[in-house]
Amino acid sequence: MRKFAHVILTRYNLGLYDKPGAEEWMWHRWRHFQKTRDSVLSQEGEFTWVLCMDERTPDSWVDRIFTDLRMEPFTQQPKEYRRDGWTITTRLDNDDILMPGAVQAIQSKFREKEVVLDMRYWQAAEGRIYTSGRETPNSPFLSLIENGVKRTCYARPHSYMISEYPAMFVSDEPLAIMVIHDRNLGNRIVGRLTDPEEWGFEQEKIFNKYL
Repeated sequence: MRKFAHVILTRYNLGLYDKPGAEEWMWHRWRHFQKTRDSVLSQEGEFTWVLCMDERTPDSWVDRIFTDLRMEPFTQQPKEYRRDGWTITTRLDNDDILMPGAVQAIQSKFREKEVVLDMRYWQAAEGRIYTSGRETPNSPFLSLIENGVKRTCYARPHSYMISEYPAMFVSDEPLAIMVIHDRNLGNRIVGRLTDPEEWGFEQEKIFNKYL
C-alpha cells in the first residue's frame, strides 16, 4: 500500500463572480485550460486533481470542466485544503502545462519528511520558449510534502516557501511549461531565450502539441 497521497491543487476561479466580465474570462481561460487538463490527465501515477472553484460557477461550466474521476471541486482557497496522512500537494495554474513524467518525478522523491519539491520549467510567450531563470527551488510549480495537511503548497507565496522547509529540485530537466499570455501578464519572463536546437525531439513534440 502506498504511503502517501498526491493532490494537485489549482486555483481556478475563486471570487470571479464578484466581478464584471466573468463569462468572458471563463471562455478565454477555457482555451488554455483544455490543454492544461490534457497534460494533467495524461500523467502516469495515482493522484487527485483538486480545482478550487467559485461556488457560483454555473453547472454548464462545471460539467464542461470536470471530465475525469480524478478531478474534484473545492469551494475554498487551496491553502484551506486538508487531509490525513502523508500528502504531497502540488501547485498548478489552470493555464500551464505539465510535461510527461512530471507526476512520476515528484512522487519518486517522496520520503517521510516534510520538504519542498520543485520542478524546473520552460516559459512560453508569443511562440518563443525561454528557460525559467530560477536557480533555487522556489517556483510556482512547487510541491509540499506534509504528514497530515496542515499547510498546503499555497501556505505562503511560492518564493518564500524555502525559508521554512528544506527544498530540492526533482529533476535537472524542465517538467512544466508556464504559458504567458495577455491575461496573465503578472508572470514576467526572467529566463533565457532558447534555440530550437536545444529542445530535443520529445520536447519539440510537446511544444507543438500544447503551445
